[in-house]
Amino acid sequence: MTHINLVAKVVSVSVGLLAVWIWLMHMGTAMATPGRTAEQDRQALIALENTWLKGEHDAAVLDPILASDFIHPVVTGDFLTKAQHIYYSSRHRPPANLKNRFGNLRVRMYGDVGIVNGIVVTSDKDGKDVSRTIFTDVFVYRDGRWQAINAQENKVEKL
Repeated sequence: MTHINLVAKVVSVSVGLLAVWIWLMHMGTAMATPGRTAEQDRQALIALENTWLKGEHDAAVLDPILASDFIHPVVTGDFLTKAQHIYYSSRHRPPANLKNRFGNLRVRMYGDVGIVNGIVVTSDKDGKDVSRTIFTDVFVYRDGRWQAINAQENKVEKL
């Protein structure tokens, strides 16, 4: 075996071991914190989503839900930060006669990451549905609590 082939084999094995080490480190950080179950986490995220929906225009409610690195991509092509999202939401309230509820909510757990997909149904004072919005919220468990790191929604268009 030539010196070049030997160096190539050593580099190949080193790269392979590095890849395995990176994967193991990722799996270690992706595992749920001990003492929590996936079902408990799922229920916690559903409760958090309900709190968020009820207080979506209240800065005091939003502040602990949204992580410091929260990002909200919006239809204008902007990426709102936590502060920008709270500022906009708390100053642009919908008409008081409109009510929101979940029409569908799905939670998927990946250790310390949770993804919630759902539909928010908005109805008028007579209970008539006037709009639907489909969304994805991404949460991470850190500092002993669930925090939203990303939120995005789209208006559901009638076909």
